[in-house]
Amino acid sequence: MKKQISLTILLILILLTGKAQEKPGFGLFTDRDVYVSGETLLAKVYTPTDNPSRIVYLDIVNPYGTRICGVSLQVSNNQADGFLQLPDSLHSGTYLLRSYFKNTAAKIKIIREIWVSNRFDDLEKTFQINRLGGLEKCQDLSTTQIEINHLESEYHTPGKIEANIKIDDKLLKEMDGNMMVSVAQTEPAFMPASFAWNSDMLQEGQTENKGIILSGIVIEKGSMLPAAGITVCLTIPDSIPGFQYYQTKSDGRFYFTVNNYYGAVQAVVQCFGNTDSQRLKLKLDDLFASPDKLTELTPAPVSESFKNNIAQKVDAVTFQKIFNENNLKLLSPPERKHDAYPYYGKPTNTVNPHLFIDLPDFNEISKELLPGVKFRNYNNEPTMKVINSAMRLYFEDQPLVLIDGIPIRDLNVIKTMGTTDIKRIDICQSERFYGDLRFPGVVAIYTTKNDYSLLPESDQLIRIKLETIQVPASLNEPGKQESTIPDLRQVIYWNPSLAPSGVITVQCTTSSIVGPFKLVIRGKLKNGTMVFAEKQFEVK
Repeated sequence: MKKQISLTILLILILLTGKAQEKPGFGLFTDRDVYVSGETLLAKVYTPTDNPSRIVYLDIVNPYGTRICGVSLQVSNNQADGFLQLPDSLHSGTYLLRSYFKNTAAKIKIIREIWVSNRFDDLEKTFQINRLGGLEKCQDLSTTQIEINHLESEYHTPGKIEANIKIDDKLLKEMDGNMMVSVAQTEPAFMPASFAWNSDMLQEGQTENKGIILSGIVIEKGSMLPAAGITVCLTIPDSIPGFQYYQTKSDGRFYFTVNNYYGAVQAVVQCFGNTDSQRLKLKLDDLFASPDKLTELTPAPVSESFKNNIAQKVDAVTFQKIFNENNLKLLSPPERKHDAYPYYGKPTNTVNPHLFIDLPDFNEISKELLPGVKFRNYNNEPTMKVINSAMRLYFEDQPLVLIDGIPIRDLNVIKTMGTTDIKRIDICQSERFYGDLRFPGVVAIYTTKNDYSLLPESDQLIRIKLETIQVPASLNEPGKQESTIPDLRQVIYWNPSLAPSGVITVQCTTSSIVGPFKLVIRGKLKNGTMVFAEKQFEVK
């Protein structure tokens, strides 16, 4: 009873002071605090209940304002799980892991310190640890209403660990969403903190309540002013391509929502002027928030024990690289629903040129294989028309011509394509509409190699590798290993999405790594407070 009263009083004090964090319920946690370059960082993000965004961003920057890498995570039930692959090229030092929403990227971010050691550097060059100071720390509440039982103070390697976590019924009723449990090697010399960082940048972002927002601006090259009334297209090439368009307003800006895509996808963004002489320039916004320069760093001396522990970690990671060990397993993302037909509708005819005799160029293909398509190449100025089957006359305007779903206007791009280059051609011999766009027929060419180098980048066309929602992953279960290959796992248990329960059982096995380890369980209360319990043990 006394424990419950103490917890209640402490929670009330935190809520009354209002200093825990400006955005209640926003928390960022990792599997460990100390890493080696080339390792994988596992992260858990708790998000505020009043934020409708479906996407939360996770990236890592150095203290001087240079972003290293980042990912987009899908929010579900006010939380998200993800990982970052730390590059081998990182120098030894303190780095800042950031989590934020695009619609609040200019306002508040949760920042957590981590330490990364370069596995190729001489450790003698490391003389101090720089710590972040001068910012308001996020207060997490250590609670005795979560008990960690049956966890011994010492284990041998190899050994089996089985612990029970008991959560008080009253606290259990206050839990919001899933809980995170981690068992990993710990470094007592580096105990990081999380901070709520308020940027002075004023740029606002849109709420990503349906998916990732890709945005940018179109300007007139002559005046360098925003261009209004310009059609901007986003294409994600595929057998059934993704396609969107946006017509700019007076500010010249455009926005696309990319949803139901996972991992890296190829995308093409292009704009079309209202006249052939209109000169435009297309510029994409950065997907991530601008790095902030956090200059308040406090140096602290590095102990010899810290260096010795880091040296062991470097050796372990190096061996894992040699034996190509990967502790992370990518899961299958939710299946993306495809429309039955591309955005231009059901084709009138579909032709597979690669099934026929080899024809050297598109002029021959159109003559021999494409009914109702008239392609001519006079004086290196190719033209194309499609017959309107309803009127039995050719449309006066050029049809919509696509390469793997990407609109093109310059027919010189396709004139040298032969039957070996083309997998299929869809032909629409009728007027088609997509929103406000009108197409006087469609000729959609799908290539055999999916090679978009035929479309050179320019001021009006940008090819990008778009990192969409990160593919979910889980920690690999340790399998049977050859006696000559050591088990060098530093994270021996990671479950970021455990359903709250009165009793939670944690089972795992120790690895060949010796030293201090820690079991941590974290969760979020309905009032936004982050609570945790932890217990340390030694592996010998």
